[in-house]
Amino acid sequence: MSIDNARLAYPLLVRIAQELAAAARERRPVPWVTYDEFCNRCHNIGMKETPRTIMGRVLRPVQTLCLEHGQPDLASLVIQKPKSRSDSGILIKPADGWWDPYVANGETQTGDIDFWFAKYRQARDNESWTEAPFF
Repeated sequence: MSIDNARLAYPLLVRIAQELAAAARERRPVPWVTYDEFCNRCHNIGMKETPRTIMGRVLRPVQTLCLEHGQPDLASLVIQKPKSRSDSGILIKPADGWWDPYVANGETQTGDIDFWFAKYRQARDNESWTEAPFF
């Protein structure tokens, strides 16, 4: 696990949480942050990641540290690029690997959108985030 990647990405994820929370409070459309967009934001702070590497190298370390320290899961704020589904609209969800620590603890199953969305709201609506990493 790269704690350096987690430290670099943490303030960025906190800003995303704050942006999403403000939009929700103000009843504006809440913009989804995709892996592509998150990678672009990471490039702006000097991290060269792709949507293929972002979960393992950046979001997984942040997720692990959040869970170890009893904090909401900031990795839940970033979703896969939505894919059109003719039968049910657009499917919004994190990468399949996002569920791994929760499945390992017996909390849920991979693909449980309600579980993920609860974690997303916890991270988004946490009012105690500061941009200084807690780890």
